[in-house]
Amino acid sequence: MKYLVGLTADRGGQDALSLGRMLARTGDVTLTACMVLPEVWGHPSLARVDAEYAEFLKQHAERTISEARETLGESVQAEFVTRPARSATDGLIATATEIDVSLVVLGSARHGPLGRFTVGSVTNEMLHSAPVPVVLTPRGHRPSSDARLRRVTCAFAGTTRSRTAFDAAVQLARRHHVPLRLTTLVVRDRQMYPSKVGYDAERLVQEQWRSEAAEAQQKALTQIPDDVEVENGVAGGRDWEDALDSLGWEEGEVLVVGSSRLGRVSRLFLGSNSTKIVRSSPVPVLVIPRGADVHLEDAASPGSQEA
Repeated sequence: MKYLVGLTADRGGQDALSLGRMLARTGDVTLTACMVLPEVWGHPSLARVDAEYAEFLKQHAERTISEARETLGESVQAEFVTRPARSATDGLIATATEIDVSLVVLGSARHGPLGRFTVGSVTNEMLHSAPVPVVLTPRGHRPSSDARLRRVTCAFAGTTRSRTAFDAAVQLARRHHVPLRLTTLVVRDRQMYPSKVGYDAERLVQEQWRSEAAEAQQKALTQIPDDVEVENGVAGGRDWEDALDSLGWEEGEVLVVGSSRLGRVSRLFLGSNSTKIVRSSPVPVLVIPRGADVHLEDAASPGSQEA
């Protein structure tokens, strides 16, 4: 199995590389770090500008890959590639398709707050066109060199979209032999004034949501393989960030969410709630394409455990 990391020379690229290392260390995974470079003209110019630019890009890539090799050390199986492309998105998707990766790991935009993920231009394009799951790394999230994946949490609502995320979360938990947590988030979006029915009626609606969520979770639990350790619950808060912070996260945890039903089949597109979860999550978020044939579990024998 292969995981692809979008390698860049900035901190976001280093964050993604560290997270990729953590995921690869937890299972028999080969990590491919891909650095996408701008395309240059294939013929020389009179002023040798293109040749000089190509040499600059080559040296820049070599420095970045050298630093990446040092970061990964001998802790994981890793390979490093550079790819000229019209855009970072084109290069990453072409590489992911050619080498048949199971997921892509990306870093946050550099202007976002520490500890949260901010969608940049490349991430936005990837979330609209990636054919495989995409892991989004919060800015500054830098797992230690010996960190491993410890738990998978699934944002579960009992809908078709969350069913896709549920199936992927079960696969990921089995693939890496870690516990699974099903969590339904009940959040009342902020309003300046209550609706005409008043706050009491709205609280009743929220309790009804909680009841329905718990029932959907119980049905889902019956479909989880016996070799997966699982817990479930419902969390709420004043807003999405408050609800997510209330859950209590372990070091080495990943949150799984589904993409919107509005997206093209087998392509990612974040709906309103998923977008809020991504921006509010204090841990990396794995986003699953709608309708994709997700392969996060392979021939690894269920029940086996690495030391």
